[in-house]
This record gives sequence, structure tokens and C-alpha cells, in this order.
Amino acid sequence: MKYRFTILAIGVFLSVWCWGQQPSNQNVNNVCRVFFVKPKPGAASQLEQARQKHMQFHKRQNDTWTWNTWAIETGDNTGTYVTSTCGHAWKDFDDWDKRLGKADAADATASMGPFEQSGTNGFYLYRADLSVAALSNPPAPVTAVTVFTLHPQMQLVFEDAIKKITAAVSKQPDFPKTSGWLQLANGGETPTYVLLSQRQGWADFAPLAKTLSEILTESYGKEGAEAIFKTLREAVAHTYTETASYRADLSYAPSK
Repeated sequence: MKYRFTILAIGVFLSVWCWGQQPSNQNVNNVCRVFFVKPKPGAASQLEQARQKHMQFHKRQNDTWTWNTWAIETGDNTGTYVTSTCGHAWKDFDDWDKRLGKADAADATASMGPFEQSGTNGFYLYRADLSVAALSNPPAPVTAVTVFTLHPQMQLVFEDAIKKITAAVSKQPDFPKTSGWLQLANGGETPTYVLLSQRQGWADFAPLAKTLSEILTESYGKEGAEAIFKTLREAVAHTYTETASYRADLSYAPSK
């Protein structure tokens, strides 16, 4: 899609401005850095062995950060590995770069580089104010991932709708309290939000006793529920879903 220069300039300005905006009631230690690595064709096994070797580097360095890894199982990104570290303040990444940054990059390139087809990474904010659950460690066996990319300038109305949904489902005793939200801060198309729903297995993907529409109608009435869904339809440009399986064997956690 092509945009005129003026519209593009405005969009870039808004993205940069929004990057620095965080709700005042949020924990400052809410920053995640997420790495996506796609193996070369036929090299998944070698890449996994290299990832295990690289995690031993973190252990030898007495790294105090936790690095969790998932393998994407469905969708266009099937076969991609996702490794993240969360629970940080922005300044923590400066400190980590000084301590381990160059050595970590060198070890990762030497061990995993030969087996990587492509790799990207980005910074995300964990939005506790939108979520019904905290990030768990270790994560659940399976995570359902839904990515929402919004139309420009629709962040506030989208967040308001999500907060209403969160408030409604939080009151439901039988509704799983296993979902949390990430907001992309830098490293991709914005504004983008990611809903992470933890599952113990595939059986947890079965429909619940109550639909989301029924839950919202109970809390806000039929017109209120319809207004929330209308807001979401107008705010969201496109969505994408996938699932990811947690790989403890490719992860690292510091000794307690």
C-alpha cells in the first residue's frame, strides 16, 4: 500500500511519539525483547542444538536474565523459534549490553548463525492494565497468539474497549484468567498489540460455556456489547493467529 509523503510523515511521527507513551499506573519493569529466528530448510535440528549450546553460554556467564523459547506450530511462521526476555526497565538493556552484549552476539553468531535463514527482533511492553493474568514463568505448554494491527490513531479507543472486555471477563468465575497483552514498542508495523492466551494443551482451545458476546451483554447490556464490538471492528486493520509450544530445552533461567 502506498501513502503520500505527508501522511507517511504524520504516521512516523505518531509511531515515535507513541513509543514513549506508557500508562502511568504500569510497572516500569514491563519491557520485553523478543527474537524471531527461522532456520534454513532442513536445519531445524542443528539450530536447536546450537540454541542449547548458546544457552550454556548464558549459564557460564551467570546471566541473571531469563530467556524463554517457543516453537511456532501453526500459521505462516510455522517452524520459527521465538526467544524472549521480559520484566525489564528500558535502562536494563543498556546495562546488559555493557556486561554481555558483544560476547552474547558473538557466541550466538558463531553457534546459531550457520543454521539461520532469517532473524528479526523487537521490543514489546507488557500491558498489565489490559491483561487478566501476569506473565508466568515458566510459561504454559502452549500459547495461543493473536496479533492485532490497528488503523493509525486508534490506540486509545482500542485500549478502552479491551479494558471493558477485561473487566467483564474478570468477573466470570469460570472464565480462564490466562491471557495477557503485549504492545509493540519498536521493531515492526505499529500500532500493534499481541494477545497471549496460555493453554495447558489443545483441549483448552475448545469453546467455553459462555461466548464473549454473552459475557459482555451480561455486563453492559446488548447495546453496550454491540458498541464494544463496533469499536474493535473500526479500530483493527487486520488480525493474525498462531500457536506456539514452549521449549524448556531451548530456554535458560538463572539459578535461584
